Amino acid sequence: MKVAISMRSVQEPLLRGDMRITDFIKYAASLAVEGVELDDAYLSGAGVDNGEIQGILKETGLQVSCYDICHQMEPLQGKAQEEELERIQAELLVAKSLGVRYVKAVGGAFDSGVTARQVEDLIGQLVEMVLPALQGTNLTLVIENPASVNFDSRHLAQLLAEIDNPQVKAGFNMANAFVAGEDPEAALERLKDQIVHVRAVDVRWADCDEEPQSGSYVGCVVGLGLVPLERLFKVLRTQEYEGWISLEFTGLEDAYFGTEASLKNLRQCLVALQSEVFHPSES
Repeated sequence: MKVAISMRSVQEPLLRGDMRITDFIKYAASLAVEGVELDDAYLSGAGVDNGEIQGILKETGLQVSCYDICHQMEPLQGKAQEEELERIQAELLVAKSLGVRYVKAVGGAFDSGVTARQVEDLIGQLVEMVLPALQGTNLTLVIENPASVNFDSRHLAQLLAEIDNPQVKAGFNMANAFVAGEDPEAALERLKDQIVHVRAVDVRWADCDEEPQSGSYVGCVVGLGLVPLERLFKVLRTQEYEGWISLEFTGLEDAYFGTEASLKNLRQCLVALQSEVFHPSES
């Protein structure tokens, strides 16, 4: 498994302007990971030339594990849909120029009032808009499981089976499955044949004086929260998953501290997993 750092891990420095896109890539390289997950939400209007990003990627030897495209959280009609399509197509051009294999959509959190059918309609429209632009390319649209109590891994697995296109696959967000009230291990098993990208995120219960980020939870250092990280990695190993693990720190601590502490815990988990492969415990 290859490890990448998501831009969302350091979103505060990025939004404050303390860190540029190129700074982020250099920062990720300093952590000795294999890749970065880029998000169009931070690139749009950042005033960075794609050629500059390409140069930094080449200089650091990092790959782009995934490119997150921005989209509306509900289906659109008429002119609004046309404008959304134009914007998404522009994002896909950026992804292509950076040599990206996967572009990700959905994920995030849906209010409990949003039904499974509404999420399905959103995904259906996104696939309808994006898929024609992917033809003739090696790009794959990754639909990440959202944090939704009404749309779970069963819905996503069934929807992907109905779409039945090799350029539309699943992304697995560890925390989203937990926040949605699912057993993350069962969700991972259910989606195993479709998963091409995994996001390692963790959450904890919000304290009484904290504003929850999703449901009753706030983000935390990966490996210190409620998400069963080790068990999920064992499932991935059993499934022979060899793709990207994108680390996303969403906690309230300092972004740099949280990212680096999360990476340390993630690496310890992967080392322990590898050790089990070569030195399995006696039954």
